[in-house]
Amino acid sequence: MSPAKKLHILRQEEFDRLLSWLDPDPRRAGLAYEKIRWRLIAILAARGCRSPEELADETIDRVARRVIDIQDSYVGDKAIYFLGVMNNVHHEYLKRPLPPRLPELNNDVEAKENTHLCLEKCLDKLTANSRRMIERYYAADKQAKIDLRKRIATEFGISLGTLRLRALRIREKLQACIEQCLQMEPF
Repeated sequence: MSPAKKLHILRQEEFDRLLSWLDPDPRRAGLAYEKIRWRLIAILAARGCRSPEELADETIDRVARRVIDIQDSYVGDKAIYFLGVMNNVHHEYLKRPLPPRLPELNNDVEAKENTHLCLEKCLDKLTANSRRMIERYYAADKQAKIDLRKRIATEFGISLGTLRLRALRIREKLQACIEQCLQMEPF
């Protein structure tokens, strides 16, 4: 996302409108939503995106904001509309600068220890809320991870999409900080 673009937080009524547009029956709407989301993730992952879940959620957020304008006139498979928006999101993603990557570690214990020390230093530089958010964000796996992230979003009073974006930005800051630390520190 370019700095000129404002971060839009998806409102609950926009998400509810999206679900109603997908299907009047809430159960079927939820199933359609999940099916579309997983399809977007699969396509984006196949295209080599580093964060297919975040891009899929960005796509869904954009569609949800547009539903009010298209709900009465759109005809056809709604999943196709999502795919069109996803293509635009993907093109924008390709134009973004790549976040720094951590250096590849061979099974070098010393290098791992140095990276860990730098991570601790960089975590100490974060605000208390950012540190707590990022540590909890990556604290679980599988279904527990999904449940935990929902709780975190609720605790911070933000949507899951906003939580994902914040975690992504914190992770990018940490990666850059760690990379700089590894280059500067005389371990």
